Amino acid sequence: MSELKSMALLAKAVRDKVYAALPSDVRLLVSDNPLNKAYLSGYVSIAHDLAPTYRSAVLARCDVAELVTSAADAAPAFEALGRGELIHRYGEFYFDRDDSVPSIMTQMPHASFDAAFVEALAAQPGEGRVGVDRSHDDLLWRLCAEVYGESRLLDVSLLLESCRAVKLPGEVVRLRRAAECVEAGFAKILGTTHAGMTERDLAAMMTESMVLGGGVPRFVSVTSGPRSALADAYPTGRAIAQGETIRIDAGCTVDGYWSDIGRTLVFGKPDPRQQEIYAALLRGLEAMLHHLREGVKARDLFEIGVDTVRANGIPTYQRQHCGHGIGLRSYDTPLINGRDDTTLKAGMCLCLETPYYRLGEGGMMVEDTVLVTETGFEPITTLSRGFLTI
Repeated sequence: MSELKSMALLAKAVRDKVYAALPSDVRLLVSDNPLNKAYLSGYVSIAHDLAPTYRSAVLARCDVAELVTSAADAAPAFEALGRGELIHRYGEFYFDRDDSVPSIMTQMPHASFDAAFVEALAAQPGEGRVGVDRSHDDLLWRLCAEVYGESRLLDVSLLLESCRAVKLPGEVVRLRRAAECVEAGFAKILGTTHAGMTERDLAAMMTESMVLGGGVPRFVSVTSGPRSALADAYPTGRAIAQGETIRIDAGCTVDGYWSDIGRTLVFGKPDPRQQEIYAALLRGLEAMLHHLREGVKARDLFEIGVDTVRANGIPTYQRQHCGHGIGLRSYDTPLINGRDDTTLKAGMCLCLETPYYRLGEGGMMVEDTVLVTETGFEPITTLSRGFLTI
């Protein structure tokens, strides 16, 4: 099956799930949140990476999704949806075409996003209410109110967030593929790194593995020695010295779905202090995994992780969180901290982590991605959690 066909089938499964959670009189969903647009349509646009303020939207019925895009974004959107009449274009951009492409793709587009969206909205069949995603801003709410009146509108922002938190099997497949890309990078680093290499050399190996595996690199933080305490920092030309720790935190996307994996490596043999610190962090992560299952609260999992690290060698350990949901966003619902009262559900995918940063000395972390089940979890990350040596 082609990647585009697979994404189309996933988007249909997503719409079936979302509509099953909606009141029965809702016949249309609209969103201009880039993540929810991808969720409901299956189209992940590079335009949002190039221009974060780029405006587009999805109009999703249960059976089909239509898109409002810029004229430039219309061609890859057509490739994803396969039908020119489902793409409503605005702005100025020029394509020529051959006879295999429908003429609608080169007709004069609308002058503005608002005009394209309103025309697409007015052409939707049937009666009923319209679910409007207000998580991005209120433009679509205002435009829909002008066409239908506010009494026919329903705010679906929280419902979409709740649906996205519990993953379908097709979403888990993509999260696993994204994790595999990063794990391939770790394998290459472990098998190739030698004296004289720099942080950038290791980052290049990680990035290459992501791309070769079908992923889009999103972040590659490789820090060594004292720099490993800098949390999220770009790699530099610093050469890695014998006995130093190397902290790598990296992620990519596959079909829009993220990976986020962190590990600590040592160049040579770890000294007793390094071993003690890492052992405490690992016990914290393993304690969270031991207690993880459907029904556990996010805040309780956080307290287990922090308390375990403190009891095993780092009594001053503090964290603002020990993990987060992951999906179409790297930091998704829920957040594993002391304030999040979310009750975990089977099907949620989480990144659990216990980083430690001591400025002037160094930092360490171990971070895994898992799928919550009724009785525990299934690993998405398969890389060893041990203190990795080069």
